Amino acid sequence: MLSLTNINKKYGSHEVLNFSDWTVGNGIYWLKGGNGTGKSTLFRMISGQIPFKGEVQLNGIQLRKESVKFRSKISFAEAEPQYPLFITGKELIDFYTDTRRAERKQAEELAAYFEMAPFLDHNIGSYSSGMLKKLSLICAFVGNADLYILDEPLITIDVRSADKLYELIKAKASQGKSFLLSSHQEVSNDQLHLDQVFQIVNKQIIRL
Repeated sequence: MLSLTNINKKYGSHEVLNFSDWTVGNGIYWLKGGNGTGKSTLFRMISGQIPFKGEVQLNGIQLRKESVKFRSKISFAEAEPQYPLFITGKELIDFYTDTRRAERKQAEELAAYFEMAPFLDHNIGSYSSGMLKKLSLICAFVGNADLYILDEPLITIDVRSADKLYELIKAKASQGKSFLLSSHQEVSNDQLHLDQVFQIVNKQIIRL
């Protein structure tokens, strides 16, 4: 279970989020909203990347009190990932694999699954936007997180890759893993069973 309480986030004098509580259990959740509503800010807060006021807790582990343990339970893929352009895709995946103490075989299977294996020896600077997104998804699924946070995972990837992503999410969810997704594109329940849809409106998270 993910629980956020007494949340307030400002950039200078600009307040982005302000709500008293938000709790979600195991499942797949979609967070809707246009640019500038605070979706990416919320995801970065939950993943422990930016400071904020309030408390975040996952399965009894508090972000502020046990930050290392908390972060080990979460995997976050940004909407527009920015990686060093001079390293190869393999070097990046190896970094994630080592950091998360994952098996090399898992990373190799993910690369093959997203049809990226032939390009992993190329520098990231040579990747198209679609290849870059698939690389970020491979890195996100390396390891064994409890909660996967995918910010705009469908942008720039083709229909075939999107279908593969849906299948991977469903497989992980069947293992008890949870997902927070954001997307400008509609996510149909025919493609992916959503346990709940939320939207950020006036700095608050509302249930749709």
